[in-house]
Amino acid sequence: MRQTLAKFLGFGLVLAVFGCQVEDEPAVEDGYNDPEPEGEGVAFDEENPGADLGMGKADLPLTYEVPQDLPELSRPEIVVSLEGLTVHLFDRETGFSEVYPTGVGKRGSSGKSYTPTGFYKTHGDTDSTWYFIPRRYSPSYFGGFPFLRLNIENSQGHNTYGLHGPITYSCPDGASDCDLLDRQWFLKRGFVSHGCMRMDHEDIVDLYYMVASHPSVPVSIQTEPEVDGFGQVVDVDMSPAVPAIGEALRYGECGERPDPYEIDGRWTSRKCL
Repeated sequence: MRQTLAKFLGFGLVLAVFGCQVEDEPAVEDGYNDPEPEGEGVAFDEENPGADLGMGKADLPLTYEVPQDLPELSRPEIVVSLEGLTVHLFDRETGFSEVYPTGVGKRGSSGKSYTPTGFYKTHGDTDSTWYFIPRRYSPSYFGGFPFLRLNIENSQGHNTYGLHGPITYSCPDGASDCDLLDRQWFLKRGFVSHGCMRMDHEDIVDLYYMVASHPSVPVSIQTEPEVDGFGQVVDVDMSPAVPAIGEALRYGECGERPDPYEIDGRWTSRKCL
């Protein structure tokens, strides 16, 4: 995997209740812009279900090149750890494994993250431009990077959760906003979002193009740090042990689940209690 160029900035707290609101003037803090108070697209998605969020916008600049050297996966799975602040993509058949840093949902008054834990998946129709968005421009803080929507419903019954780019950026001369190609993107690795999982802009591009051709990719989200078969805590800059085909895994307090590719329909999606 190409080495990430992101700068990882502090940890956040408080606010929000739905998944990952309309765009407004972004907040400027310590030289970078964070549109998080506007809600990471929640209200926009609720008000515009099925809208064209990226494709067909030929007048907008391409903010990345489609990678041509990525490994081909056969049985991709994703594990997200909230406390570990990691997104782990692996494939039991090919042996591929890569761990990415992430920013997850802020903690509410209960101390729990707004990112719901449980067993989920991507959409079954890879041609759906609502669930598989290779270049999301609306709202503009998504930066023209991929948005991979999951089948998690928010409290209003809308599918607003997903994995996407960092959304935080700096502009020349400390300006509050600037053109897409002038933005320097930063990942805030911490409890910072409205529920979505933020990733570095290069990482979300790689992950998206490795899984976008696969329907119903299993995505488990757990509170605890992920632990591999050798008892190692999974984190960036390491190579976790890849589980064997058919091996059941324990996902923290969410419990044990069988290999999702050995089950009809992958697995039944549900939140952890």
